[in-house]
Amino acid sequence: MASEPSSPADNDSCEGDDLEDVDSAGEEIESVGSGSARKRVSARTVLTGRGVTMAMLLSDGILEPGDACLSIDYLGQKFVGDLLPNGKIKWQGSNRVFNSPSAWAIHCKKMVNPSKKSGCGWASVKYKGKKLDIYKTIWFRKQRGANAPDRHAKARQALSLSGSFRVKQDVKERPSVKHTSLGSRDPDHPQYTGYKDPNTLVEYSHFSALGKMQPFTMSITTNCLLLMDFHCHLTTSEVVGYLGGKWDPASQHLSILQAFPCRCRLGDKENAIMVEEEIRQGMMLRGLSLVGWYHSHPHCQADPSLRDVDCQMEYQVAMKGLGATYQPCVGFIVAPFHLTEPIVESTIQAFWVMPPPEHKPHEYGMPMSMNFTAIQDSYLTQDVVNEMKWVSDYYSGAPDFLFFKEPWHQDKTFLEKVKGSLAKKLPKDQVSGQLLDFVQSLLTTQQGQEKHTSR
Repeated sequence: MASEPSSPADNDSCEGDDLEDVDSAGEEIESVGSGSARKRVSARTVLTGRGVTMAMLLSDGILEPGDACLSIDYLGQKFVGDLLPNGKIKWQGSNRVFNSPSAWAIHCKKMVNPSKKSGCGWASVKYKGKKLDIYKTIWFRKQRGANAPDRHAKARQALSLSGSFRVKQDVKERPSVKHTSLGSRDPDHPQYTGYKDPNTLVEYSHFSALGKMQPFTMSITTNCLLLMDFHCHLTTSEVVGYLGGKWDPASQHLSILQAFPCRCRLGDKENAIMVEEEIRQGMMLRGLSLVGWYHSHPHCQADPSLRDVDCQMEYQVAMKGLGATYQPCVGFIVAPFHLTEPIVESTIQAFWVMPPPEHKPHEYGMPMSMNFTAIQDSYLTQDVVNEMKWVSDYYSGAPDFLFFKEPWHQDKTFLEKVKGSLAKKLPKDQVSGQLLDFVQSLLTTQQGQEKHTSR
């Protein structure tokens, strides 16, 4: 969101590479056709989806040409297009022909928002009501073959404590190191202790142990915690989002009021620009400021990695302002799955980074555990309901979308695990559990649709 630091959505995931790639925004190149042209597609394309074209999906029977079968919904406006037999897209609004989904998507979006510079057509364009991302996933699944190894099977195994994905007895949480053991970043410094993997987890330090007070107080709404927890349960891959709220300089209190999930993959720099701009506008419309970010650790505990520490430090520097304009920024880590014990509720940890002393600039920042108060909302907002629909729709159909009907521990499914964790964060008007029924319907219906489509 801030321009100075790198976005967390731009960083490579410490949990592994992402599956979906995007076209270059607005790039109108000829689609790869059939025959000898298709033979030039590398083996890597089959595994990642990079270079997959509409023509290839048509040739393999995933899609069929037709009139008005393609659509884009953007900021309240709908665009309709025809899928031509050669894989190109004819926009009914002007009869203009586009060579790729991204080219059509960015053209339409620029008409509504002239500042739009990039966009992912595969995530924006729908074929008969379903995003093209789903059909791309079906295509490369078929290319790998029904018996090919699923790159996320190991991840699902690591998240389950029983059933067909039973965890081996030697599964343990990743060890975290103490900040004092990190030494210096500078190889020429006498306290340099060698290269540090940016995925190294670091134990939190506590202000009380250092004889200090927490620099500011914090509160977060249960609606915000609810949406964060829901988002982080959807996939075996790491996710990220932003936090909107308000800072009161008089009381030195930070109020975190709303979560904004990023509907893009970690490392997807082009699409991150579009997603972050939409989130920025959403915060402005609601009178909120950017006050923090969150991300998940689906395969390890909620301790920050060195990459997390550096990212948080960059945000603090970019947002701190001067004098009376100072505003803090905090990070949250959500660990939805405890790898060795059947703990239903996710671990949610807030942190802040204490910068190294001025006379020791080569030291690593120190991650500090931040205490916060959860404020129960009176009612569930429409914003939360909408975001739950959109974010679950984004991951639905992807290979790393969790199989919610499968066993998590003994006779409990992943769905029951999710509902159990969310039950601790319900607003006051949800005593009868309508939201949990909605969650069950949302996740199981989408799972069923995805399996039906894949046939």
